[in-house]
Amino acid sequence: MRTIRKIVYSIVALFLVALSFVTYKVLWDSENTKQVFYPMSKQEKGLLHSGDFILRRGYGMFSDGIIKVQKSKFPVSHCAMIIADSGKYQVAHSLSSSVSEIDGAQTQSLQRFLNESVPNSVMVVRFKSSQDTIQQLINRIKYYTALHVPFDHEFDKSDTTKFYCTELFQHCFNQVLGRNIFKTLDNTNFSGIIDLSTFQDTTYFEPIINHNLLKH
Repeated sequence: MRTIRKIVYSIVALFLVALSFVTYKVLWDSENTKQVFYPMSKQEKGLLHSGDFILRRGYGMFSDGIIKVQKSKFPVSHCAMIIADSGKYQVAHSLSSSVSEIDGAQTQSLQRFLNESVPNSVMVVRFKSSQDTIQQLINRIKYYTALHVPFDHEFDKSDTTKFYCTELFQHCFNQVLGRNIFKTLDNTNFSGIIDLSTFQDTTYFEPIINHNLLKH
C-alpha cells in the first residue's frame, strides 16, 4: 500500500512540476507573449476611430531585434489597424504562430492587443486622408484577415501570398493609393524590410495617442 502511495505521490509531483514549467513558459518567460493588463483610459478610447493604426513594443528577443534595426523615433515592433465592430474595437494584423494560435492575418480584441504590449509603449496614429480612402483601406484589411493570409516568415517582399505585419499594410496601401508611401530599411542584412518609422512620419500620419511620452 505504501509503495502504491509513493508511486501516486511521485506521479502527482512530476505532474505539478511539468504544469509549473508550462505555465512559466506561457505566462512569464520573456521569450513569449505576455498577458499583463495594459490600461487605456475611457477618454483615450473616445479618441479612437475605425481605421486608426496602433503600434506597440512586444516582449522577447524578436521584438528587441526589430527595434534595434528600425529607424523609429519611438521604439515599436508591431502594428495593427483598429476596426470598430458592433460598438467595440478590435484590431486587425498579421502575427506569427510563435506568438498566436493563428498564423497570419487575423483579428483580436483591442484589450488583448494592449495586454501583449510592454508598458508605456503603445501609440495610435491616423492616416491623413479622406474617410472614403480610409474605408477602402479598412475593406482591404478585412479582406485579408477573412482569408487568414499566412504570416511571411521569410520576410520575402516579392511573395504577396504571405504577409508579416507591416507588409500587410504596405500591400493594402499600395492597392488603394496606387503608390508606395512606406520606407524600407537600408541595413545590409535587412535591406527592403518595411520600416515601422513610416507610421511616425507626420507627413502621412497624425499622432493621436502616444504612451511613450509618459516615460519622460
